[in-house]
Amino acid sequence: MDGNLSIEGVRVVLAPFGKRHLDDPDYLSWLHDYEVVKTIGRPEYLTKVSYEEVADYVRTVTESPNDLFYAIHLRDGDGFVGTAKAGHIDRQAGIADIGVMIGSRSNWGQGLATDALGALCGHMFAQAGMRKLTCGIMANNPAMVRVFEKLGFRREATLRRQIPFEGDFLDHILLGCFAEEYDAKRTGT
Repeated sequence: MDGNLSIEGVRVVLAPFGKRHLDDPDYLSWLHDYEVVKTIGRPEYLTKVSYEEVADYVRTVTESPNDLFYAIHLRDGDGFVGTAKAGHIDRQAGIADIGVMIGSRSNWGQGLATDALGALCGHMFAQAGMRKLTCGIMANNPAMVRVFEKLGFRREATLRRQIPFEGDFLDHILLGCFAEEYDAKRTGT
């Protein structure tokens, strides 16, 4: 599994996340935008994280043999619009957890998350040899649940009132998808 390769979608390209992405002022501004981070399941980002904290996270993820971290770029114009990650990769079990963040609000609602996740799923199943992909989504993000369901993911569990949020607790929705489910959804069979 090579985290140094780019992955191509229809409208996006997932490029290995590097220093140029970390140093892009848009990246830190996304992580300081409450509307962007309130649904990504990283409660520590609900307060303004420092560049150093983000750099530590990026270093940990990019140096880990069990994580792949990508910058999402538009195919036309190379605009950096978000990130995608495959994490907790268990090669023996053939399982990985995936997620996406479209940080550029001007690009919300354009299907870029679906395209990026579809490209990442295709890579993780076909090239990386995973048999199952999973994700966890906060209940206040029903649009992302629909994105994953479009790709063949199915709800496997709901952890009730699991994630602290704005003085209350939200459900954490867990979804999973096997390679054959993804292929069936992708090919319409």
